[in-house]
Amino acid sequence: MKIRCEKLEAAYGENTVLSDFDVSFPTNSINTVIGPSGSGKSTLLRLIAALEDPRAGKIYYDDRSHTELHPREIRDKVGMIFQKPTLFEGTVYDNLTFGLKLRKQKLDREEITEVLKSVDIPVEYLEKTGNELSLGEQQRICIIRSLLLDPQVILLDEPVSALDPQRANRVLKLTRSLKTDFEKTVIMVSHNMNDAMQISDRIFFIWQGNILLEGSPATIKENNNEIIRKFMAGEYE
Repeated sequence: MKIRCEKLEAAYGENTVLSDFDVSFPTNSINTVIGPSGSGKSTLLRLIAALEDPRAGKIYYDDRSHTELHPREIRDKVGMIFQKPTLFEGTVYDNLTFGLKLRKQKLDREEITEVLKSVDIPVEYLEKTGNELSLGEQQRICIIRSLLLDPQVILLDEPVSALDPQRANRVLKLTRSLKTDFEKTVIMVSHNMNDAMQISDRIFFIWQGNILLEGSPATIKENNNEIIRKFMAGEYE
């Protein structure tokens, strides 16, 4: 699914976060939205996920505007993974089947096992509880839980910011497989340019509520824009 935002505006009270915002995320691609804190990255994800309404403008899911779709329809098509993983009480298996049960869909244990194997998660995890898993393992289970609901787009809001490098790499590897193995459109928000360079097809640098620059990782790396250069040097948080 292609996501396109047209003249999008978002604000919290008098604080405008996104203004006259235009962006397009191609289908079956990994797109990283990067930029300093407060630039509107997470707000953008919440708008695409229909968790908030824009003040103005439209969001298109393929060729249908958000104004033509019920929020529930959008949430069926778009899964969102938050910065802090949240697992329900019970086992990993209970977590992975929770959303399916709500939708009255069935996926047998063997099918779930095959998905876990395909992303290098031990089958034994199915019997564990959330508090027996590391933060990185919890995050990977949250991603798989969303994946099993078969959304067309998966949004990730700073999914590795709280993880050590080894666990972060595992989550990033799984993120990459969402496109390569499951043909999903992925939009990830990050502060980390190295992570973006590692897995992205396209990078979108957001600054003061709009896209300052977009392109392939090589294009971004070679760009001499002073703001991006300072960001990569750690001068902006």
